[in-house]
Amino acid sequence: MKSKDRIILQKISGYICDVMKYVDGYTFEQFMADKKTISACAFTVSQMGELAKNVSLDTQEAHPHIPWKSIRGMRNRIVHDYENVDLAVLWGTLAASLPELLKQIENLLYREIQESHILSDEEEEDFER
Repeated sequence: MKSKDRIILQKISGYICDVMKYVDGYTFEQFMADKKTISACAFTVSQMGELAKNVSLDTQEAHPHIPWKSIRGMRNRIVHDYENVDLAVLWGTLAASLPELLKQIENLLYREIQESHILSDEEEEDFER
């Protein structure tokens, strides 16, 4: 994997962690009543899609289990038709899809680090804890 792709995936992972913090402890009803959180989450999800557009085709093809097209599609919907974004779909993305995507990206990055021998043995042991 190219270094650029690794950096993009690290940024996407960070954005996922951000939105998970934004909605931590929220119910759907609380989310729907909080326009600031809706805006922050929509913006952050759009940023993930923007980043995903720059992941190389080689990386995308090597990891078809990651929903690259859906990530970009959500970004396009938010950016080009913000007023008509289905907030139930956005909530489902935040509550269900993004935690799963985070696991996939973290596993991918960890495997990449192992294969590249970026971490020393001691750092690897710390990472596994």
